[in-house]
Amino acid sequence: MATPVDVSLLAKLAPIFVFLVVFFGIYAVLSKIKILGVSKEINLVVSFVLGVIFMFTPGVSNVVIIVTPWLVILFLMIIVIVTLFLFVGVKESTVSKVFEESGVAWFLIIVVIIIFGFVLSQVYGPLIQQYTADGQPIEKQGVTYDIAKIIFNSKILTVALILVIAAQSIRLIAKNY
Repeated sequence: MATPVDVSLLAKLAPIFVFLVVFFGIYAVLSKIKILGVSKEINLVVSFVLGVIFMFTPGVSNVVIIVTPWLVILFLMIIVIVTLFLFVGVKESTVSKVFEESGVAWFLIIVVIIIFGFVLSQVYGPLIQQYTADGQPIEKQGVTYDIAKIIFNSKILTVALILVIAAQSIRLIAKNY
């Protein structure tokens, strides 16, 4: 049946979109931070290689496919909010000062980390679940099983979360003094 909006072809083009997003994203980051120097050719080659690797690795490709719309929506929301403040008369210097000096940047970083955590749990959740099935006998044994059982223990994850929150709290409190 013919529909006016048929987006099933986009699923076939997903690897190309993954390559383009990773290629341009990595190239932009490498050009901005100049970690490999100022050579555009080196940045292009590294970006191309990473784009191809991301395109052909199924799990990582799924992460990019799922996380991209979330980050685009977050970016558009930030643009709308900043534009709204500029429209009502707030000066650009005030808006940039808010992003530089307050906890807005940390809030956005935490939101991005939560988005990545959600996406990673969707993509790699079934793989991790085979190591951490609570109350279920698991026949798999070995070093990988033991390490996964230790790392994904609820007590270890809780302690890690508390330590991260405490470290950020101390950093932000010490910054004010």
